[in-house]
Amino acid sequence: MQFLVVIGMIVAVLGVALLGMAIRLVLVKDGEVRGGCAGKNPMMQEEGVACTMCGAAPTEECKSEEA
Repeated sequence: MQFLVVIGMIVAVLGVALLGMAIRLVLVKDGEVRGGCAGKNPMMQEEGVACTMCGAAPTEECKSEEA
C-alpha cells in the first residue's frame, strides 16, 4: 500500500513540474514556448560558440524564427 502512495506522490510532483514548465501554453491564448540561442549563455559568449539551432554568433540576434 505504501508503494502506491509513493508512486502517486512521484506522479503528482512530476505533473506539477510539467505544468509549471508549460504554463504559457496552458494559460495564454496562442501561447508558445520561448526559445533562446546558445549565444545568450555567458559561458558560450566567452568561447565565441555559435548557436547550434540557427547558427547565430554570440553578438547576433537569434535567427530561429527565420529557419
